[in-house]
Amino acid sequence: MNSRKLLATALVLGLGVLAGCSGERPDKVVSFQKDVFPILKANCAECHTPPNGQGYQKTGLAVDTYDHLMKGTKMGPVIIAGQSINSNLNRLIEGRPGVDPSIQMPHGKVKLPEAHLAIIRNWVDQGAKNN
Repeated sequence: MNSRKLLATALVLGLGVLAGCSGERPDKVVSFQKDVFPILKANCAECHTPPNGQGYQKTGLAVDTYDHLMKGTKMGPVIIAGQSINSNLNRLIEGRPGVDPSIQMPHGKVKLPEAHLAIIRNWVDQGAKNN
């Protein structure tokens, strides 16, 4: 096997291993109602529910319904369907490099477990459907 084929094989295998470590199978259809909404309700709704939630009042982001979540903040959408890598929701809950720690979500609480982050990431990547 030449070095290019060997490198390509190693990259494919490495990506497969990384995908398998996410805690959630990327090929499993993720449901907003069954999988995502319970995470948001348990970890985000306290602050991001209209009209009195502190996070809602500051940003306009509400997570109490699918439509409110997809509407986003006063400044625009937080989810780009099919693109978790570019979605601000994912950036904030994952605490990615470059995100100001003072706005990492959930604010002032423990970071969501990787399994929950993977569910939300996969849901966004699958098109952020209301399913």
